[in-house]
Amino acid sequence: EFKEENQEKALSLNLSSTLYKEVLSYHNETYFKTEYAYQVVNKIFNSYTQWFFTITFCEFTHFENRILKYTETYGDGYPVMLLNGCPNTNITKVKPKINIHGETAYIVTSNDLSIDESEFAIEAFIHTGVFQPRSAVIFVIKMPVEMDSYFFYSMKNHFELLWNRRVTKSVLILWSERLRVFSYNPFNGEIKDVTDVKDVSHLLAGQYDNLFGYELRLSVFRKLYTSNETGPVRCNSRLAKTVMENLNATCKPLPPRDGSTVGDLLENGTATGVTADLIDGYTDLELSSRILKNSYYGYIDTTYPLNQDELCFLIKKSIKQSTFKTTLKLISTDMLILLMCNVFVLIGVTLLVKRVEILVWNINDNRTITLTIFDLLKCFIRQTVDLKFAGPVFRCLVLMIMLYSLVIDCAIDGIITSAITYPRYKPDISTLSELFQSNLTFGIHNRHRIIFNNSLPDEYYEMISDRIEIVNDQKIKQIIDERQFQYALLLRKTDALFISRKPSNMLSGRPIFHTVEECPCIVKKISREHLILIDFNSSNVVSARDGTNNGQNDEELQLLFWAKRASFLNLKCVTTL
Repeated sequence: EFKEENQEKALSLNLSSTLYKEVLSYHNETYFKTEYAYQVVNKIFNSYTQWFFTITFCEFTHFENRILKYTETYGDGYPVMLLNGCPNTNITKVKPKINIHGETAYIVTSNDLSIDESEFAIEAFIHTGVFQPRSAVIFVIKMPVEMDSYFFYSMKNHFELLWNRRVTKSVLILWSERLRVFSYNPFNGEIKDVTDVKDVSHLLAGQYDNLFGYELRLSVFRKLYTSNETGPVRCNSRLAKTVMENLNATCKPLPPRDGSTVGDLLENGTATGVTADLIDGYTDLELSSRILKNSYYGYIDTTYPLNQDELCFLIKKSIKQSTFKTTLKLISTDMLILLMCNVFVLIGVTLLVKRVEILVWNINDNRTITLTIFDLLKCFIRQTVDLKFAGPVFRCLVLMIMLYSLVIDCAIDGIITSAITYPRYKPDISTLSELFQSNLTFGIHNRHRIIFNNSLPDEYYEMISDRIEIVNDQKIKQIIDERQFQYALLLRKTDALFISRKPSNMLSGRPIFHTVEECPCIVKKISREHLILIDFNSSNVVSARDGTNNGQNDEELQLLFWAKRASFLNLKCVTTL
């Protein structure tokens, strides 16, 4: 009392005045909000270790300002994006900022944000246009709350509302005598106090290790142009059963709504096939031998196979040649040149020997050189001739010409007999230059179009650009089934070889399709950076970042579980090599 009286006299303040009480109340409230904001930021960074933060606000007050200040100055400083989260009729979306710092986290708070009335804040946050699926969302209740039975009931409704809006990695921060953090497991309906948990991200990701029988909507499809099976597609594959067993989930198979298989994200922003189903939330999971790459929105913009494979052209195999063309093919140019050279050499040597024998033996010969050459040619063609010249060496050379002529005749007869007896085929196209010089139409799937265009030299692209036709799975199947040989289809090499070896694509034991040996592009094995590997034989989780696998070799890793540690939404599984 003495101290307060001295302060009152020294400062000339009336501690009982209304103004003093209002100032003191404002100071206490501001101090509480400042301390609360610091604890919120400190808890977030110690529990999430994120880099890139987005603060969604409606009324920008002292509390939001302190969070912003602490976030931008914490440690080395972290970038922050401010979003207007007030509900309004404006349907325009904020242009997303490219995330260059790492994983994104969102802080949502407002004066009007409470556990009972959080729906407006959730809707405003989602409709800002920058929410990236699988990101952490942190709701901060500004006003102190009282923890009672109604509090837990309201908090469960809040988390279920988030789950229905596909916000799957969310925590709730509030003040009740001290700072508290709560999370929710939608699979068993458990609300957990995670205030003292050091790694909240790891805790949230661990919720998806056991789904407690939750029904996963699995996108299932068949590759139309390689599968011989008919009927509905079910969850009966070994991979699907393994995934469901290890997740403790049930499976509901759903074929693609548009009839496509894998599908793709097109340049105009529309998606097809399974890709569209995953983006729209029609399905939760897809199992395949390809890898997805997430963009800022969490969409899929590449569908390359996980293992190394080539993209090659499938074309019609060569047909039979006529006997005449086959004979000309078998009689090579080198053979003809050798034949003519030997004939000319023999005739030349024979004429020279005749001239020498005339001088040595004094033989009287009135035939000219022209007539002698003509006689020798008749001897070569007919194997018989009446020669009056008596020179012994000359006659021996004439006999050699006759024997050589007989050998040539036998060879030609054998070639003609072989051409008639055994069918001959034109050589198959084996190089891209030969293929591009043909008049074929090039059928390119939309998922391969970008990589194909980037792999072609400019001169090749200009040569075939007007003959490229974008095809889908149904069109590929139609081309193969109806034998539309005017197309050259760009397929994965494994698929192309499988199609050419199918019994239905054989004629008299011979394939009717041929895979061009020179392939325009190759898809290499992806990097394992930031991916989670799971060995389902031993249930060991393997971190791709540090390369540790608990003694397991790469060949022993049976499954790559993409995004499992990030979120339940749009899970993606792919088989490894």
